[in-house]
Amino acid sequence: MKYTNSWVEISKANLEYNLRQFKKLIGSNVKLMSVVKSNAYGHGLLEISKICNKNKNVDWFGVVNLEEALYLRKNKISKPILVLSYYDLDKKQITLAIKNNISLVAYNSKQIKYISSISKKLKKNANLHLKFDSGISRLGVFEKEIIKLAKLITISNYLKLEGIFTHYASAEETNQSFTLKQTKLLNELVSKLNIKVPLIHAACSAATLINKKYHLNLIRLGISLYGLYSIENNNLKNKFKLKPILSWKTKVIQVKSLKKGSTIGYGRTFKVKSNKEIAILRVGYNDGYDRKLSNNSFVLIKGKKCKLVGRVCMNLIMVDITGKRVKVGDEVILIGKQGKNIISADQIAKNLKTINYEVVTRINPLLKRIIK
Repeated sequence: MKYTNSWVEISKANLEYNLRQFKKLIGSNVKLMSVVKSNAYGHGLLEISKICNKNKNVDWFGVVNLEEALYLRKNKISKPILVLSYYDLDKKQITLAIKNNISLVAYNSKQIKYISSISKKLKKNANLHLKFDSGISRLGVFEKEIIKLAKLITISNYLKLEGIFTHYASAEETNQSFTLKQTKLLNELVSKLNIKVPLIHAACSAATLINKKYHLNLIRLGISLYGLYSIENNNLKNKFKLKPILSWKTKVIQVKSLKKGSTIGYGRTFKVKSNKEIAILRVGYNDGYDRKLSNNSFVLIKGKKCKLVGRVCMNLIMVDITGKRVKVGDEVILIGKQGKNIISADQIAKNLKTINYEVVTRINPLLKRIIK
């Protein structure tokens, strides 16, 4: 079931522009992975993947779990897919992964032995990527264990060590010393293994932009695939232009006049100090429009900023349209551009004291995603 209270529009042209920009940066010897985990950071897993599957600049897909990977295969996404995070050791699921040529992360011997046993029964090799914890203290294992796991993979006739990767802890920060250290540790580990490993990868969006040393032979393009930055460096942003691909829209469903002294919404948190006109919009926190934006944000109607008044409700919000000649049915921009004005995910994130990732990823996956 699709939920039609509000909707998301995706710019195919902007997505393809961002991919071209990154391919120019990394060159022909480095592969590009489109990270489409968590519903493509709220942009629409299948919608984004279909575009990327046909795009010559995309070599790989990165997903968070096996369910996402199998969903893509079921929907005819043909390029290589890597499951980057946790999966259950379920016979049916692992069998489907191997049959569908889905590469799996590995970070313990139990996984490797189990996958090897399934591969043997199928008489089909499974591709594994070892996850090296080089300092983030999250999913993955340290050097000594990686060496043991690599040996376990190489002695199996049914497993292929397709990749080794790590994840940076602070790639977006000005001080790059820890990211350089993590890269050094990864390179040293690969040298110690003395095994030919096709793919060595570490770079997220920020790392890709900041230093070519981080590119290795595959980058994992996440937030910046969608035209958003995770870095604060304005000089770098100005040099490397990205185009946001997401617009989030709704419509005006009612217009009403309020007299001085009226209050608006739950808790009566907004008191009308002079006669006002307000519009009621069909969007709320069920859509992913954060309740903390109550009395603390704007939307665009007819290209003009209209302030939120009152609390964000489950399915509705109210905005001040005094003097703006707004009518029922008018299109409303929650994120995006209208006329000369823009409301960005970054602006909303600033209001919420969070990051742009959270703003877009929390948009309800049941909302319709429309490719433009």
